[in-house]
Amino acid sequence: GGGRLLMTVAAVSMVRDEADIIETTVRHMLTQVDVVIVADNRSVDGTREIVEQLPVHLLDDPERGYYQSEKMTRLAHMARVEHGADWVVPFDADEWWYSPHGRIGDVLEGLDAWPIVTAELYDHVATGVDPDGLSPVQSMGWRRRTAAPLPKVACRTAPDLVIEQGNHGARYDAPAPQTSGLVVRHFPYRSAEQFARKAVNGAEAYAATDLPEDVGRHWREYGRIAAECGVEALHDVFRRWFWVAEPSDDLIFDPVP
Repeated sequence: GGGRLLMTVAAVSMVRDEADIIETTVRHMLTQVDVVIVADNRSVDGTREIVEQLPVHLLDDPERGYYQSEKMTRLAHMARVEHGADWVVPFDADEWWYSPHGRIGDVLEGLDAWPIVTAELYDHVATGVDPDGLSPVQSMGWRRRTAAPLPKVACRTAPDLVIEQGNHGARYDAPAPQTSGLVVRHFPYRSAEQFARKAVNGAEAYAATDLPEDVGRHWREYGRIAAECGVEALHDVFRRWFWVAEPSDDLIFDPVP
């Protein structure tokens, strides 16, 4: 032993109605970090019951409003204070995190001074050629060729840490983020039914806040479509914007490793 102190890396998430994907992503995250904390926000589709069966710290989040920054920041501080976490990975239920350089916890432990590191985010797209009967992480093999404009972050814990709305940033009195070799595969829109439920939930959650109207604007707009035209109209939105019958040149077949 070189006298190196082992670090604790925690992953934190708030989830709602993600039953089709939650077990796959959380089980994977459990192989990547030391502690996983999940706050369930009023799920009604079996998500909470699935997470109950996993070796995670499960909390109830009964708050209707989508105060994501506040809630995720609270989870990050819980990871630090109650579990001794040195690093925190804020992840969403529809994200598969990994590093080509090894286990995420080991990669973060090997970083010296950097307090915040970024992870490239690649969106996967549902297609007409995806196989049936598998988790979306396994069936949705097609992704966009280029990384999304906003990366994700992992950050060292600190008393003044704030996780930002959207989980794409963090801030405290620290230097700018550094790239780290972490990668996130993102599966946000997986079926017409899942998209519609996510859209309705998102609209309801933003309506229950006092956040400015431009925060969560697309979710609020989807809520208006559902209210005025019915949920079926959101199925049409999914098929038009978030699904392709045949993968084209802007997609690459690159399943999660």
